[in-house]
Formats: sequence, structure tokens, C-alpha cells
Amino acid sequence: MGCSHNYVFTQGYFVCTKCGKRSYGRSYKRKQGKKVTVGVIVVLIVGIAILGFSNEIFEINQNNLEQSIQNMPQSIQEVGETAKDFASDTTIILRETIDKQLDNVKMEPIDIPVDDIQSVPQIIQNNNPTNKKPIIDKLKLERQVHLLTNQYRIEHGLSQLTWDDNLANIARHHSQDMAIRNYFSHDTPEGKDPTDRATSQGYHCQKRVGNLIYSGIAENIFQNNLYDTVWYTNGIPSSYDWNNLDELATSTVDGWMDSPGHRENILTAMYDKEGIGVEISSDDKVYITQNFC
Repeated sequence: MGCSHNYVFTQGYFVCTKCGKRSYGRSYKRKQGKKVTVGVIVVLIVGIAILGFSNEIFEINQNNLEQSIQNMPQSIQEVGETAKDFASDTTIILRETIDKQLDNVKMEPIDIPVDDIQSVPQIIQNNNPTNKKPIIDKLKLERQVHLLTNQYRIEHGLSQLTWDDNLANIARHHSQDMAIRNYFSHDTPEGKDPTDRATSQGYHCQKRVGNLIYSGIAENIFQNNLYDTVWYTNGIPSSYDWNNLDELATSTVDGWMDSPGHRENILTAMYDKEGIGVEISSDDKVYITQNFC
């Protein structure tokens, strides 16, 4: 009676633990079959070639073969020379193209005075583009906002507003308060509105229109920024798109004119004077307050 095999796999083949018979499995047999097939094909090709030459079916021109072998070094040398010439021509073309591009680049040297060699690192840091924050004259910015406001009033057939230093001081105080306490609102954290703040500083505004008397001041506020865009490198600010004074003034007044309530204040005919107050916070926010009477 035959062995009821109990195969286990070991060292690349199966072996019966009872009778010791080996079995290489299907994958092994397929591999061996492929090897046999390849071997047979190789033998057939070699046999056909030998038979052909022996019966002069295939002929080799010995002279042509020897001449080809002799000419190989010369051919290799010619190919090498051609490649060398091509590389040289390409290098010349690239160099000429780069030189033309560099000729079109305008280089403007920066004159950085140095009094002490030890101060060079600090001077380089100070002249870095990331540190070229604009120095904004707040009083000039206030006057520029005032000028642009009057330009809009003139365009709409209204009289110009006169500058009022008292209103300007009220506006500056509110802008400073917003910058210091980090809020943006017409009302202070304590709930004081523009008229309350004006009254607390001794300023009173009354306007008579027909039989009506209007009391209190009107107000526009705007939060701008010293820069429009900041770029980061590895999480660190590396470049800023800074705004200059004219850009800050224009974007502020245009922003008010695009807002119905603020636009109404600017174009209200009964107002004849105004004051502007500007403050710049430590995080580059620009607070602008405009008070009317």
C-alpha cells in the first residue's frame, strides 16, 4: 500500500515526513520547463547556423570584415569629433544668449556708508528688503486724506470742508485708542460713541437745517495696513509689498466711497469742516478716523 504523504516545505522543495519523497511543486516545474524550452531553441539556432555555413548558404566577406574592423577606430574618432564640435557650438550659443540677457539687466549699485567695520552686519541687516518698512508721516497722511475727500466733494458739486484742529485731535485720540487696545469700532469698549468722545473733550457740534437742529459729530473709520502682501520662506516673513503714503490715503478714501454710510458722510452738504486722525500700531495696522461737523 502506498504512503499517504505528509509534505512539509524545506530548503526550496517539499518533502514527505513519512517516506522522504521530494516534490518541487508547480512553480518549480514551470521554471524547469522554461529552461528546457530555452535550451532547445538555442541548440536549434546554433545548428541551423552551422548547417548554413557548411553548405555555403551564408557567406562572410573576409575582406569587408577586416576593412570594417580596421576602420572602426577612425569612425569612432570622427563621431567623437562631431560630438565635441556640437558641444562647443552649443556652449558658444548659450554664452552669447546669457550675455545678451545680462546686458539688458540694469544694475544700480547701492551706496551704503560704513564708519566702523564692526557695524557692517547691522548695516546689511538694516538694508535688507524685509526691513525696508516705509516711514509714514502721520500728519501728512491726515492731510492727504483730507485733500482726497474734498476732491470727491468738488466732483459732486459740494463745497470743500475746512480743516478743524479740534476735530483732528478727537479723531487722533480715537485712532490711538483703537491701536493701543486692539479694537475697531465707532464705540469704545466702554460704550462711548463719537459724540460722547467729542463732548468729553469739550467739543460741541450743532447744525441748523431749516427749523431743525442737528447735534453731534459724524464719523468715518478705516483700518488700513502698511503692506498689502507678505511672503514667507520656511515660515519666516521674507518679503513685503509695502504701501506708500499716497497708496494708503487713496485706498482709504476709495474704501469709504464704496461704502454707502461712509460715502453719505463725505457727501453730506451741511457738513463744512472735518478733522482726520491717524495712528499706526506695532503690527503695521493703520487706523484712520475722520470726524465731521
